[in-house]
Amino acid sequence: MRERILTAALECFGAFGFEGTSTRAVAERADVTHTLVLYHFQSKDMLWIATMEAALDKYGGAVKGTLGQTEERSAKETLSTFIDQFVRMSARQPQIHRILTAEGNQATPRLEWIVENFIRWHFTTIRDVIRRGQAEGTVRECDPARLYYLIIGAGGTPFTLSTEYKAMTGRDVFSEAEILRNIAFIYEIVFT
Repeated sequence: MRERILTAALECFGAFGFEGTSTRAVAERADVTHTLVLYHFQSKDMLWIATMEAALDKYGGAVKGTLGQTEERSAKETLSTFIDQFVRMSARQPQIHRILTAEGNQATPRLEWIVENFIRWHFTTIRDVIRRGQAEGTVRECDPARLYYLIIGAGGTPFTLSTEYKAMTGRDVFSEAEILRNIAFIYEIVFT
């Protein structure tokens, strides 16, 4: 039941943003009573936090596993694995990128929460891998923070705008072939 509610909440928050989503809409999409949503999550704010934790836990664990081995592997290998993981997560759950894009434009408690609980560690760790790759000569010389955001944007935006992408290119961004092309394109930009 809880998982159904969280899945519905991710869909709603991704499509309509925090302000455009109600706990009643989530209950309706999950096909449960509104009372049940409030019983499990108490408020829309708590539902949003639980939704983001659930959506990011699996991805975060995989990335931490990859980045936890940074000293054993070259920066290029570590960054390549990260890019692959990020693009594939973005394809599986484009709602995450939509939500973070919307929240990233506002100074809200939700943005503060996501920065402190996920993005700060993510940004700092990837930025440091980029710097290491630049020192190794395998990653292009540029501002590591800008390169981080380029990777995030290039890795997430095609899935966030999948309908537009298909209308303009005629391609299904969610196909394995297109996912691999997107990963390869990011590699071309990032690596020397």
